[in-house]
Amino acid sequence: MSSIQVAVVTGSNKGIGLAIVRALCKKFSGDVYLTARDTGRGQAAVAKLQEEGLKPLFHQLDINDLQSIQTLRDFLKEKYGGLNVLVNNAGIAFKVDDPTPFHIQAEETLKTNFFATKDICNELLPLIKPLGKLIMLCFLEHHPSPFVCVKRALVIKHCLVLCSAVFCINPFPFILCCILLILLLL
Repeated sequence: MSSIQVAVVTGSNKGIGLAIVRALCKKFSGDVYLTARDTGRGQAAVAKLQEEGLKPLFHQLDINDLQSIQTLRDFLKEKYGGLNVLVNNAGIAFKVDDPTPFHIQAEETLKTNFFATKDICNELLPLIKPLGKLIMLCFLEHHPSPFVCVKRALVIKHCLVLCSAVFCINPFPFILCCILLILLLL
């Protein structure tokens, strides 16, 4: 077991997750784990950051696979004795013009963005060390629907039950809807 601090960013092989890993590698005094469900893409992202002189580490994680989550949990517990920062970034969003039937989109979105995120919280929040942080990224990109707000509000409420420090980041003013829903659910 190590006294080194550790941060994990889910779904971080591209986009905002990758930018968060980059920023943490520059500012966080500890190990930073980039995670991705696809090992090749994850390792390619790590190599890209290493070319920039940064030192991220990689761990495979598919949030839709409970065994994958438990493998990460066991690794963190054994190597670090816990976790200092968890950034829940992984999620999916269908494009507005996606031809997939709505009921399939809803099912897949809930499976990943709610149930899988809840599984991450259930498995990893007990590892959060004192003064540790859980950061939930809640993006309402193309269509900030009440469905999306309710889904994220439920996840955040669930996390608040397990952990007292939850930070929610959302670039849209529509976050007020989520905050109101959270307050109603408390």
